[in-house]
Amino acid sequence: MKKYQALVRRIQTDIESGILKEGERLPSIREEAGASAVSINTVLTAYNILLDEGLIRSRERGGYYIRAGASDLTGHGIGRAVPPSQRYAAAARETGERLDQLYERLLHIDASFASAAPGPDLLPSGHLHEAAAGLSRSWMGYGHPEGDYGLRKRLAVTNGETDGPATPDDIVITNGATEAMTIVLRALLRSKDTIALESPTYMNFFRQLAPMGVQLVEIPVGPDGMDLEILEEELIKGKIRMIIAQPNVQNPTGITMSDGKKARLVALAEKYSVFLVQDDVYGDLFFGPFRPRNLTFYSDDPGIILVSSCSKTISPGLRVGWIRSRHYAGIFTEEKLRTSMDTCRVAQAILGSFTGTTAHRRHLRALRKALNSRIDNHIQRLSKILPQGSHVRRPSGGCLLWITLPPHIDATEVFEQSAGKGLIAAPGDLFSASRFFNNCIRLNAGRKLTKDRSEALAVLGKSMR
Repeated sequence: MKKYQALVRRIQTDIESGILKEGERLPSIREEAGASAVSINTVLTAYNILLDEGLIRSRERGGYYIRAGASDLTGHGIGRAVPPSQRYAAAARETGERLDQLYERLLHIDASFASAAPGPDLLPSGHLHEAAAGLSRSWMGYGHPEGDYGLRKRLAVTNGETDGPATPDDIVITNGATEAMTIVLRALLRSKDTIALESPTYMNFFRQLAPMGVQLVEIPVGPDGMDLEILEEELIKGKIRMIIAQPNVQNPTGITMSDGKKARLVALAEKYSVFLVQDDVYGDLFFGPFRPRNLTFYSDDPGIILVSSCSKTISPGLRVGWIRSRHYAGIFTEEKLRTSMDTCRVAQAILGSFTGTTAHRRHLRALRKALNSRIDNHIQRLSKILPQGSHVRRPSGGCLLWITLPPHIDATEVFEQSAGKGLIAAPGDLFSASRFFNNCIRLNAGRKLTKDRSEALAVLGKSMR
């Protein structure tokens, strides 16, 4: 066990035993380093893991404190949501068929706990109504397959600090991030290609890959994102054609990869000449003081491709996403023509008039603050209703909670019982091609914790028990 892991385990044990109580202040990083005879970096790593696990909280210039409800949520959670350090390949088609039935249930029942977007009350409806009212009639004709030039220019300029330099010609507008990813996959993959995915990862990737006849290799996600040692072992074999990653506020774990590790991931993709596709729909919802950088910031290599959308931050209903690629934009535009011709011009015009404005920046600040608070409220409520031995990972941003239940609890059975009562929480089986996470669930904490919602969580907790 590494020194930072030993420190994490010791603090977890002290929380569980009651030695460290709710609200109690931890030693400063320098004090703990001296007392434990370890480096400052070791303590900082341990404290950051405990922050991610939701066991402690930090105050600006005020140190680190035990979070309320932490004693009920420890369960030695470090690494419990990470599969064994082994490589598992599975046929995407078989996986897609296995998950279809569960996924269809999510689409046809009220699934406010299973959805993956903030509550509608947090979205900027007033600004969007104003933008729509001010539109001219120029939107009534067909648009260009690559998208509205004004919106592409706005995205290139607004996102330059996180994405790296770009021009409007590097961006292709799509019908949400789902179409963006589908276009990238169809344009670049061939039958029998091998794809490296995070484990766990976004459930819909499996459905998108299922018809393509590709093989999947799952790479474990740890406290700092995808395990790059295991990834390189797979890359050395020479079979990987594409890596799909979510280094910022990963779905479902909520983990954000460090800058140094992002740079290393990009270097690996370049070294082994593989495509590296980033899905970044949650990056703007990061809770830290600065918006995390995307992989394209670290390299202008043509194989580094970014997919994103406004669905999690502005409006799911606009269905506007985009692909950023300096080299393959033309190829993606051709695939866009085959897929859907163009994207709704009204939605593009509305988004183009709001993105990057002062009102947009103000909205994002308020949205992050509200989601941070709602995450805390849900964790505190869950601490009272989850079975003993459960673990909740506190995300680095966004609105999703990744919950590990005791090993004997089958989350798919919880899903079935809850669905019968009209309540859905996404079971862990949806997030892996190999059944690593059958005692995990993903829960949306992006809606206000009303009395009804709190009672619904109690019903969910009863199903778990």
